[in-house]
Amino acid sequence: MEENKNLNPEQNSNPAEPVAAEDSAAAEALRQAVQGGAEKPKKDWKKEAREWIVSIAVALLVVFVIRTFLFQIIRVDGDSMNTTLLDGERLFVSVLDVRLQGGVDRGDVVICHYPNRGRTNFVKRAVAVPGDQVYRENGVTHVVYEEADENGEVHVVDEMLDERYALYFLGGSSDDYAPYTLGEDEYFVVGDNRYNSHDSRDWNDTDPSRDVGPITSDMLVGRVRQVIWPLSEIRAVD
Repeated sequence: MEENKNLNPEQNSNPAEPVAAEDSAAAEALRQAVQGGAEKPKKDWKKEAREWIVSIAVALLVVFVIRTFLFQIIRVDGDSMNTTLLDGERLFVSVLDVRLQGGVDRGDVVICHYPNRGRTNFVKRAVAVPGDQVYRENGVTHVVYEEADENGEVHVVDEMLDERYALYFLGGSSDDYAPYTLGEDEYFVVGDNRYNSHDSRDWNDTDPSRDVGPITSDMLVGRVRQVIWPLSEIRAVD
């Protein structure tokens, strides 16, 4: 019996060909979609520059606010505060203390500026505050102030800041001056290393070129609170 050769044309077509064609079209569409998605729009360079400028301006503003109203980190340069503070140590300086108080107390270690010395920072101790008296006799600078004892009784203290100078000026000094009462906005600052410090004691003498004398509250940068570097020397500052 002869086989039937008249097959249906649909049965005679190769089913693999249209499927392959469909797969190829889908792959091409997917490839174009992926490529199109990978292409990011170019950023406007002017807009990007503005964003950088704004970011830098904000960062500078934050730094300015912190340094002006909160705190600063300042390095000790020199030996004028030995042995309280050593050369190279980093200090945490509270600006807020000075801003809130409008000044400092007697005995505080401060960062300050000097008259006619620009914005140069100096680290000293406030030894006299508004209302105290200062004078120089036989080359020795004195600070006079009132202090209450543990019983509440008030005593007048006459503190010599550099008593060894008296050995050189037994007959008096041409740089001596009479008692001067500090005004309501004046402070007398001195280095703890009394014989190796240029400070408020350099005042009313025969060489006015390096005069410091009393400073005012606007010359106070902040109060030194702590040594924070090196780590082995971290400590509070009194």
